[in-house]
Parts: sequence; C-alpha cells; structure tokens
Amino acid sequence: MINWSRPAMAMAALAAVSGMLAACSSSDSSSEPAATATATAAETAAETAAETAAETAAETSGGVGDFGEDGGYAYATNVDDHRLLVVDVCEVKAALDAEGGPQYADINSVYTDGANSVKGDGSVRTLKGFASAEGKKHNSDEYYGSAGSIDAFVTSAIDGSGDFDGESDGTRSQAIEKGIQNEALVAYVAHELFTALDKGANGDFAGGVHNWDEGWAFYHGAEPGCSPYATGNSRAENYATLSDDGVTALANVNILNAMIGGRDALLNEDVDTATTAANEVIRNLVTIYSQAVIRYATKMTSDLAEGDQDAARGHQAEGLAFWRVIEPYVGGINTDSTSAINGVFALSSDPASGTEGDVRAALEPIWEATGVSADEVGTLQ
Repeated sequence: MINWSRPAMAMAALAAVSGMLAACSSSDSSSEPAATATATAAETAAETAAETAAETAAETSGGVGDFGEDGGYAYATNVDDHRLLVVDVCEVKAALDAEGGPQYADINSVYTDGANSVKGDGSVRTLKGFASAEGKKHNSDEYYGSAGSIDAFVTSAIDGSGDFDGESDGTRSQAIEKGIQNEALVAYVAHELFTALDKGANGDFAGGVHNWDEGWAFYHGAEPGCSPYATGNSRAENYATLSDDGVTALANVNILNAMIGGRDALLNEDVDTATTAANEVIRNLVTIYSQAVIRYATKMTSDLAEGDQDAARGHQAEGLAFWRVIEPYVGGINTDSTSAINGVFALSSDPASGTEGDVRAALEPIWEATGVSADEVGTLQ
C-alpha cells in the first residue's frame, strides 16, 4: 500500500535551512553594522520563538476533551476558531442558492475576506488563504505545477474566467461549491496531518497534536453539513455504504477512528502509528471521492439521455471538482487511468454519455494500489 505521509519533506527543509544558516555564519561579519543587524535579527528571532512557544502552550495546555468535541472526536488542543471555518462554507452555499441566482460579489467577499474563523490576534482565517497558500503539504501545487492551483480553479469559477469563461451559473456554482467545500478543505486536512507527522518526527509532539486536531476541525468542524464530512455521508447514501446508524458513511466512521487513533498516538509520541492513521484517512478519502467521480459521470449520461446539455455540463464540472480532490495523491499511480478520467471531465470537452463504466474501470488500478476494495466503494443505487 502507498505510504501517503511525507515527514521526510520537513526534515529535508530543515536540513536546507540549517545549511543556509551555516553559510550565513561563515560569512564576513566583522563590520559593526553587520554585527548590530545580526544581534537585532537574533533578538527578533528569540522574541518570535518565545511568542510561538507561548501560543503553543496556550493552545495545548489540557487533555483530551478539555477543548470540546465535534462528531465524536474530542479535541486535545484549542481549535475553537479553526472549527468555525466551515461556517464560511455555509455562507458561500447560501449565496450560491440565493433568490435571483448566485451572488458572486458576496461569494467572493466571504471567500476572500473570511467571516467566522477569527484568530487569536484578531485576523481572519479565510478559505482563499487556504486555497492560495504556497508551500503546503497537500501536494496540489506540486502536482498541477503552479502555485495556488486550488485558488486558481475556484477564482476562475467565481469570476467566470479561464475554463469558466462563458459557462452558465449552474456550471460555475458547482465548481465553486465543490472546489471550496471539498478540494480546498480536504487539501488542508492533508496538510495538517502531514505537518503533524513532520512535527512528531522532529520531537514537537505538542505542536503535532494541535495540527492533527486542526485536521478534524477542517474535515468536520462546527457545521458538518458544510464540510467534506457531509460529502462522505451523501455519497454513502448513494452507494449503500452507510454504517449501522443509517446516516454516517462507513468511510467517515473509518476516518473518525483513524483520527482518534492518530491523535492518541501523537500524545504517546508514536509517529509510526500516527503515520498509519494518516494513511487510513487518505485511503478513505479515495473511497469517498471515487464514489463522487463515478456518480457524476453517470449523471452526465442520464442528463444527455434527457436532452439536458446544461445539466450535463454542470455535472461535468462537479465531477471535475471532485476528481481534483484526490487526483494530486493518486494521479501518478496509473497515467492511463488519470488520462481517461481527465478526458471525461475536462471542461475543454463537451459532456459525453456512457463514460461511467470507463471511469470506474480507470479507478480500479488506483483502488488496488491504495488498498480500497470494490465493496468499500459499493454500487451506485
């Protein structure tokens, strides 16, 4: 099975930084201005480190459950403001469904400026900030070969530019909603989990637990109906892969259990077990978004059979957005599979019928490589 986590990346980055510092320390520092600047920089760095340590202590002082819970996951650190970011998604969805059509200015305002996730320093955490942030560990920018790749997709849908130039409100709305609720948030979930593992690998377990908690805050959060968690439940209903409660996806149950196990592993300074848990989270995300990709290929077929080209185009955009959630992690497994799926959902092509079988067949080598079974994906009802 593929090991999705990448703690080595952070260690390599630290090595690079150490090399830079070594180079700086060996340079000529005999002049008084340079010495003064060095001293000032050292003082600033010390102050910043002290502030960061104080913030971390405030965020992590306590035990499991001392900071509340969401959906069965008890936080071990303070993520009160992080868990509110999904409320911004609710506001975007409301603006998309507004009477009279999507309110793009309002959507852009919430996306760009934020509304509900206010940090301790008074600044506002934003969805655009997540989508455009560079150097994160979610692999999207590396895979797509451009910085801010998620933001470029969402912003072009909001503006009606690029791939969405001339597209209908319905098509743009699907890309906006799924791009924000799923691609942007899931990418940041992955970033937080990989960051947690990196920190643990370098001995910062308190910081690692905090990042791990943030992962659940962004996957479920205060309003799960506006989070990726909701997508998992919806797709499980479509595929008869709900748990015994008849509401929660088996994949979400697996993700919750993995998140709890990974949290506890980091609290016990066990990076290997936390790594296994992170891999299990990503594996179940592959299940959820495979279900979504197949479903929207199927919808395109039914739409075209009914002569509804506009609906088919909207579902093509929706399928593309769902595929982009997992493509950065699985796109390199089988290039033929990736090309086939991109051929179905690329907006440069018109929607085509009868592609759902091809899409499922293209996903099967990916499932085999990632340890996902056909039974876990289920059959579209």
